[in-house]
Amino acid sequence: MSDKVDKMAKARAAKKPPEYKNVRPDVKALDDDDYLSLKNVKEWEKHNKDRVKDLKYQIRRMDKGREQNTLMRELRDREAYLRSLATYLESAVWLDLFYGADQEHRMRWKTVAYAYDDEGYMKTNFTQEPLDFYED
Repeated sequence: MSDKVDKMAKARAAKKPPEYKNVRPDVKALDDDDYLSLKNVKEWEKHNKDRVKDLKYQIRRMDKGREQNTLMRELRDREAYLRSLATYLESAVWLDLFYGADQEHRMRWKTVAYAYDDEGYMKTNFTQEPLDFYED
């Protein structure tokens, strides 16, 4: 028995790390502590897949009504978020306004190309909590 366990441990140690051929190199190059790193996105994807599975089970067991509609809405939102995560891994372009396991954080956008009005002033949209930030 211990010989079999030793062989399995040796095989696990010799296993190569995954290559992630379907993930964009820009995403793979991010550090693990970056908020949109591959490690974080994979965790969010797993969390949401588990939640979708639970929601489908709850919806099947529930009578029609307001609570079921609320769960169905959450199910659709989570499925859309999963599609968005897959798109990010393939293209390195984040499409959502929120990020995180439960979409609890708000995304901040970086302006790459500025727009100017007729008088030559840069167009900006400053609100109480700006979504964009500008580099000087």
